[in-house]
Amino acid sequence: MNKIIIIFLMIVFVDGLIKKCNMFDMFIDGVKDALKLIKPIFTTLIAFMLFVELLRSSGFIDVLSVIIQPIIQWLGIPIDIFILGFLRPISANASLSFLYSIYELFGVDHPLSLLGTLIQSGSDTTLYVTTLYFSTIHIKNTRYALWLGLLMDFIAIMLAIIFYLKVFV
Repeated sequence: MNKIIIIFLMIVFVDGLIKKCNMFDMFIDGVKDALKLIKPIFTTLIAFMLFVELLRSSGFIDVLSVIIQPIIQWLGIPIDIFILGFLRPISANASLSFLYSIYELFGVDHPLSLLGTLIQSGSDTTLYVTTLYFSTIHIKNTRYALWLGLLMDFIAIMLAIIFYLKVFV
């Protein structure tokens, strides 16, 4: 992959030399345009990362897991899977860290690790995506996008759990 990038850069450089373009000025103009694009997205990203970190550090997830634990244990699913399903629509990094802890606890070939992988790959970071996209284009009324996305995440997680229960239990 690195060779492809180097070859691409060399082709662009040679093309710029042939066309006698001022490549440095064009590069600077491209960076300025990128900064204009990043400015509205950056504030949303910082706010969302702060929200996720507050959610994790406040102990809310621990309290929620204690409340839900009897139901989760009755199904025979570890609380880590529930936390993974809860965090997946909110943050990819938070859910990946829980998936990694599941891998460390059970091993990557364990059925619960496969369930975690199904949840991670079958659902999306709906809150993150809707927050970022709609705030970037200044839309305040998302209509059904958020609720439909969360419903699809819930269905994906439930189908992954049903598949796990049918195949592995």
